[in-house]
Amino acid sequence: MKRKVLLSLSLPLLLSGCGNEPIAPAEGISPGAMELSDTTEFVESDACSALGEQRILVIPCRFQGEREFTDGDLSTLEQAFFAEELSSAKGYFSVKEFYSKSSLGKLSFSGEVAPVVDVPYTVKELEEEGDYLPGVPAEIYSKLDSVSSSFLSSYDLDQDGYVDNAVFVYSSPRSERGGNFWAWVANFATDPNKERPSFNHHMWVGIDFFSSEQYEVDAHTAIHETGHLLGLRDYYPSDSYNLALGGHSMMDYNISDHDPYSKMLLRWADPLYYDFSSYSSLTVSLPPFQRSNQFLLFNPNWNHSALDEYLLFEFYTPDGINVPDAEKRYGSRPLGFTKPGIKVYHVDSRVAKCHYSSQQYAWLFSEYVESIPSSYPEDEMYVIGACNSNEGSRTDASRQGRYKQIALVENKEFNRLQTGESADDGSLFYQGDEFSSSSSPYFLRGEWNSKEAINLTMKVDEISPEKATITLTYQGGSL
Repeated sequence: MKRKVLLSLSLPLLLSGCGNEPIAPAEGISPGAMELSDTTEFVESDACSALGEQRILVIPCRFQGEREFTDGDLSTLEQAFFAEELSSAKGYFSVKEFYSKSSLGKLSFSGEVAPVVDVPYTVKELEEEGDYLPGVPAEIYSKLDSVSSSFLSSYDLDQDGYVDNAVFVYSSPRSERGGNFWAWVANFATDPNKERPSFNHHMWVGIDFFSSEQYEVDAHTAIHETGHLLGLRDYYPSDSYNLALGGHSMMDYNISDHDPYSKMLLRWADPLYYDFSSYSSLTVSLPPFQRSNQFLLFNPNWNHSALDEYLLFEFYTPDGINVPDAEKRYGSRPLGFTKPGIKVYHVDSRVAKCHYSSQQYAWLFSEYVESIPSSYPEDEMYVIGACNSNEGSRTDASRQGRYKQIALVENKEFNRLQTGESADDGSLFYQGDEFSSSSSPYFLRGEWNSKEAINLTMKVDEISPEKATITLTYQGGSL
């Protein structure tokens, strides 16, 4: 993407108040504010940095009796992870290409596909022994004489004694029922070794995931799982009930660009923020999000961290990185939004201090905090309390799971996402449409989860190819 275009789109367009005088944005994310990397969940997962040059080691593995990897398979893996412009040829974006485009150049992946590891055991033998399947090829590979310590060290950029991003690709057919042959990211119970880095945080995925009816080379799944390598959660519900984000984000149903909230967490984007405590009405023009990573954050009491509760406003356009999923349906997923419009999100990313209950054998919510200590007892943890899956929720809600980490606020009379329906073009706000927090079915009593009134209305004044202009009116501000 040309530098001149980025510069012209990344500058905030003029904003005016009721006096029609330009208003400068206030400070965005504060230096030293809480970050995703401070949370217990991120630290314990040994997640990878989402900034700068990062490395991925892809290791194909074949269990005894399973099909051989072909030269075509290995070429597919090379293209799916590391092709510079896969989308202009015969496939969806590669992992490298997607993350370069989504981060606007703030993250770049490199790496290689290793020789196939032949596992001298059948899947049945390993399952009967209760072995964790990815652990077997990982152990075999780490002990190969042909794999030098210096080679493994080249994949330990943070020098913590672990290979930063390992991907184990099996040749066995994937199971639509889940189980051992699906795709996930997890950790091994291994000790770090700075002399010869060991494997810890890793992806497990089958070669069958890298092709589809739509694309000869399809990296949708690998791109989604790479989000987990970077520390992001799934945003879809594990029980398929209450599809809060509507399916339309890479960490939701594996389609389209990452959402603004995820880009805040990964430190790719700083929101536009204005001090609504001093104004009752503000008009803002936003450039297309996927071209600029620019969006608006609203909460007059924001703590200037990604880890808080707020509303986000994005100008979505079905071009750039959104094109493939807006033109072709990916499997059973919904078609990406096909028209430019305003997406509204409700984020509850407050950090919960939790304690372990030996009586209930569970981690329970204690309180929300504005800072995370550098050290704390083993029976405490600090995590994003709300989750889009009920079992991951640690909040003060009377019913766990009611608060969602990120939710789409649709332009609809009824909240059908809570029944498991996916979002569609009618979910966005278009020219002339209005949103009111007091009447939206996506807010209980028009309140934040923290129980204060939101008191916001938004009207879409204009949508053009290069910008969307919206007017926000805050009933809690001064006149």
